[in-house]
Amino acid sequence: MRDDVRRLAEVTGWTGRSYVVTSWDVVQAKLGFELPSDFRELHAVFPPGRFRAQGVLNGVMVQPPYRVDGVPDHLHQFRAEMNETEAWRRDHPEDVPEDLVPWARGDREGLFWVRRSSDPEQWTVAVSSGGIWGYDDAPVVEEFDCGAVEFLIGFVAGRLHSRVLGPVEEDAPAVPAFRPIDEQEWLSFSNVRSPQVRRISLRD
Repeated sequence: MRDDVRRLAEVTGWTGRSYVVTSWDVVQAKLGFELPSDFRELHAVFPPGRFRAQGVLNGVMVQPPYRVDGVPDHLHQFRAEMNETEAWRRDHPEDVPEDLVPWARGDREGLFWVRRSSDPEQWTVAVSSGGIWGYDDAPVVEEFDCGAVEFLIGFVAGRLHSRVLGPVEEDAPAVPAFRPIDEQEWLSFSNVRSPQVRRISLRD
């Protein structure tokens, strides 16, 4: 196990393994590029679930790719966040970096990699509200000089704070650092079909 994934397991108290097995070769072939190795190992150890930080309103939902028509599709579950962020980038190009790739989500926010390098091990993290759900004093995009697992370690340990994900409430009740999704619940919504266009016959 990678050291950073092991540290994340330690700070969250997670001792299990994921019940989801992902064919990353298929995922990456569909994307046309490789994904960071920490992200792939994260999904080997942690099942789908939510990471929480003490006193922060929004958690970070991390899920492996949905299976669309039987094939794992990394981008399927991030369409809303991608569309909102891209729409804001078109109108405000100075606010949002190009070539963002989503990897997790908050309640309404997207968490992305910033691909400023051809080497996925060098990608850093950005959190974006898409410019429509943010707090008054929060930036549209907030960048962090770390990878996905390092971001999660800092987030749940309280050493890294994202203004986009929300302010810290000092008197908030304690929350679990990681809460997995039940396997049957995950299976019930993670296998989907792509939209089908109905063929209309002139004789209909």
